[in-house]
Amino acid sequence: MPLTISQFAAAGDVGVETVRFYQRKGLLPVPDTGAGIRRYGEADVRRLRFIRMAQRAGFSLEEIRQLLELYEPGGTNKAQIAATISVAI
Repeated sequence: MPLTISQFAAAGDVGVETVRFYQRKGLLPVPDTGAGIRRYGEADVRRLRFIRMAQRAGFSLEEIRQLLELYEPGGTNKAQIAATISVAI
């Protein structure tokens, strides 16, 4: 069931403005609008929760963006992910 931006933010335990901030930074995609309302799915919720978890672990937003890019389908490279994580630690 698609979520509105407020439901999506609540699912990630953040505010709506945080969702918009992450979108401006390129960490979260901006979903297509249907009838003028953005709808988010489970993959978006997992991504948002990953961002929050990585921030709590001490990763910068740039490091998180890099990890997310590596994780994208076709972009997963375990060696690059490990290198990014070891640099951040």
